[in-house]
Amino acid sequence: MPGKPGVSSFIFLVLCIRAVDAQPQPQGKTVLDGVYSDAQATRGKASYKGVCSLCHGNALEGVSAPALTGDHFLERWREDTLDSFYNFIKDNMPPRRAGDVRIPESSYLEIVTYILQMNGYGSGPNMLAPDLLGRVMVVGKNGARPVPDDALVATVGCLSQTREGLWILDQATEPVRTRSETTSSPEELKASSQKRPGSLSFRLADLEAVPDFRPGAHKGHKCRRRATWSGNRTPSASG
Repeated sequence: MPGKPGVSSFIFLVLCIRAVDAQPQPQGKTVLDGVYSDAQATRGKASYKGVCSLCHGNALEGVSAPALTGDHFLERWREDTLDSFYNFIKDNMPPRRAGDVRIPESSYLEIVTYILQMNGYGSGPNMLAPDLLGRVMVVGKNGARPVPDDALVATVGCLSQTREGLWILDQATEPVRTRSETTSSPEELKASSQKRPGSLSFRLADLEAVPDFRPGAHKGHKCRRRATWSGNRTPSASG
């Protein structure tokens, strides 16, 4: 007998489509799959030494900035795709850089591969291309795990209501990390529309407080939602 659905703090719904419109989504890779080449990491090491080592240390151990290896680093980025990490360092690093300093985007990509190498993720025969960043998941050495507590996540499921009047996201997919607290990109919406139904169920807290949203109008529709993850979940009843 299934337990009560897990409770998640509701943030907002950004997509509602009919559940029958779902299409299969291809499985992506992880950093365990050798997604970069040795030559890329070698070039990334040179760029890292020139741009990053002063703050993050020659061995990525952290000096005046956080370490780029170890458990704390992994917890910040795991169960997310590589483009989140790449975009973060491209947009923010090095801090306080002069306006006339321009670091090629290819160098940022190579720095990412060097950081992967220094974290013990092996190389492969092909270079990591920019268009693959969003399809490579960062995971630990033991593979994928549930997202960390307090991470901002997105999940897709079917909006329904219990006999007691509680709103449920049923047949929900495994929550995945997201970095945006506002609107979803067209790419995210397209990916959500293609996901297969999952086996999880979440109770949506404070759904009625969402401005300009009438949950009854979307009952039975496939919905994408964001929430702060608490790790509280149960399998959904079949049927």
